[in-house]
Amino acid sequence: MATSSQSSLSSVELQAAETSELPLFPRGHVYAVQKKAWMDNTVWNYYLRTLLTNNLSDHSVVLLDNFNDDSYRIVHEELGSLLCPIPPNATSICQQLDVGVMAPFKRYLCDAWLTEEMIDGEDGDDFDTPTAGQKRLAIVKRAIMAWDRVSPVDIRRSFEKALPVPTNTE
Repeated sequence: MATSSQSSLSSVELQAAETSELPLFPRGHVYAVQKKAWMDNTVWNYYLRTLLTNNLSDHSVVLLDNFNDDSYRIVHEELGSLLCPIPPNATSICQQLDVGVMAPFKRYLCDAWLTEEMIDGEDGDDFDTPTAGQKRLAIVKRAIMAWDRVSPVDIRRSFEKALPVPTNTE
């Protein structure tokens, strides 16, 4: 699932969730669902065109690891930016970006789950098991709440930790 507060309610390939569930999801976000949990090329290209485009300044550099050839074309021709692959064996250096952003997100997600009230089943009985749709809606709301708590300061800090420090070559 990809979300953005700037985008409208949409769906790419809605296979795993019932189409009737989308109107229940919070507005102001983009939802993309497919059978497997991994982001496939359809969802990725949709992300580039729908979400990333709203967050790029002209002539931005987009760093990516493991992407398809379509990504070059979309980023260069449609978004007017440059796509640079992360060099092989460099992901450990960039890990601070992932840890610096995802660690607070996961912590906030866990906090939201622990403080959430029990989801009632369809009949409203405390002992009813929630439906799959109710569970999906709950995780969507939880993820939005957690992501909203990740601050720009958290993101800047992770970049500062990940950026190489120039060394004096004299």
